[in-house]
Amino acid sequence: MKILLLSQSEVLADFLRNDGQILLQTMDKIDENFVLKEGIDFIVSYGYRYIVSGEILRHFPKRAVNLHISLLPYNKGADPNFWSFVEDTPKGVSIHYMDSGLDTGEIIAQKEVKFDIQNETFASSYNVLQATIQRLFMDVWSDIKSLRANSHAQNGGGGRSYHKSAQKEKYMHLLDKGWDTNIAEFLAAKAKFEKSLV
Repeated sequence: MKILLLSQSEVLADFLRNDGQILLQTMDKIDENFVLKEGIDFIVSYGYRYIVSGEILRHFPKRAVNLHISLLPYNKGADPNFWSFVEDTPKGVSIHYMDSGLDTGEIIAQKEVKFDIQNETFASSYNVLQATIQRLFMDVWSDIKSLRANSHAQNGGGGRSYHKSAQKEKYMHLLDKGWDTNIAEFLAAKAKFEKSLV
């Protein structure tokens, strides 16, 4: 099978190659002509910055999946780990089929992750989520590639949230050590900052 891996992850690339797959890996923007010309059988997206169009996805029913580091339907879009702490929503990872929406497709697998914010930074929590989702993908890949994976619609009840990258700008000055800022310290500074705006 020829797989288009839309990711920089060498962990996933090595895993898929070791599974005997032919791999084409890119982070460049793709179009319908590209996937048809390359004879792609399956798309795996992970950390990809572009939206894969419906024009492309119509050729890949149940054969295009995305790995997202949030517990969908919470925190679709950009910076999901950051927003899970800012908005105090459940943390975790999700693997879902891709559809024409952004992080809206049917869920194949999820795993919730708990953090002790006193002992975590945004960078360390991000790394935990990255490792967790790669392990989860490896666990469910056999069912996904054989089209046997069970999936279900996302639960929208009270848990839909979506963010654009620019939305985090108002909080960036509170990250005194960048992404290595302790999360508990950041949340305390955030509460103080928001109080000053009232």
